[in-house]
Amino acid sequence: MWRCVIAIAHADGMVQDLERAYLQRIIANMDRVYSLTAEQKATFANDLESPTSQNIPELLSHINDPAVRGQLIYFGGLLARADGVLDPREDDILKKLRADQMASLDMQQIHAHVKKSVSDEMFRFDIAQQEIRPQTGLSGILDRLLLRIGIDLLD
Repeated sequence: MWRCVIAIAHADGMVQDLERAYLQRIIANMDRVYSLTAEQKATFANDLESPTSQNIPELLSHINDPAVRGQLIYFGGLLARADGVLDPREDDILKKLRADQMASLDMQQIHAHVKKSVSDEMFRFDIAQQEIRPQTGLSGILDRLLLRIGIDLLD
C-alpha cells in the first residue's frame, strides 16, 4: 500500500519536500513499530528516489483487503494534497482507485445488511416503546384507543 502512496507522490513528476517529509515520517514510524527489514527500507528509499520504480496496477494486485485499499485512497489523497495542489495526474489516479473500490463492493450484501440493521433497530425501538406504554387503567385504555385511530402520544 505504501509503495502505491509513494507512486501517487510521483504522479505529478516531482516528490515535493512536504510529501517527502510526510512519507519519511510514515516509514520511520513503521520501522519503529514493525522493525522493517533492510530490504523493505531500501525498497521504500528506492521508490522515493525513482519515479518509475512503481507500477500501481501491479502493486494493487497485492492489496486484497478492501480496508487497506480504502486506506490507500485516504493516505494517497492526503499526500496528493500535501503540497497544496492536486495535480490532475494525481487526481486521475485517485479517481481510478475510488472507482475500483466502488466496483469491488457487493451492493446486494450491503443492502441486505442495512435492511437487517434497520429492522433490528425498529424492533428494539418497538420493544422500548411497549415498555413505557401504559398497560392498565384509564391511561392504558385511552392509549390503545388513540393508537387505533392513528394517534401515538409517545411519538
